[in-house]
Amino acid sequence: MRAFRLDRITRVRIAEGTFAAPEDFDPADAVLNSLAGTPWRYQVVVRVQGGPDEVRARLPRGLATVEPAEGEWVLVRLRAERLDWLPGVLAGLGLPFAVLEPGELRDAVRALAERVAACNSA
Repeated sequence: MRAFRLDRITRVRIAEGTFAAPEDFDPADAVLNSLAGTPWRYQVVVRVQGGPDEVRARLPRGLATVEPAEGEWVLVRLRAERLDWLPGVLAGLGLPFAVLEPGELRDAVRALAERVAACNSA
């Protein structure tokens, strides 16, 4: 399976033959999973405490892939060109999480926590 950007298609040609899509194929999910795997600068892996459906429901659709991990945890994988927006998204989950990679994201999460703590102590 491949996904193509419509804005980059310059011509279309009708070809001979047909194909059968897999029975469980969901085109929207296929596109969103493709977008979540787009090669950006950072590969992000975060462990989140919660079930896969619960975590997926708290993330913007198409942002990440969510897979079961050990116990009550899931792994959230995504790619990003910048990390500055991710600490807020992770905090907004309202669930315990641990950044596995990259280290720069751990630093950004820590910095956000320090800024929030400073606002509350003023």
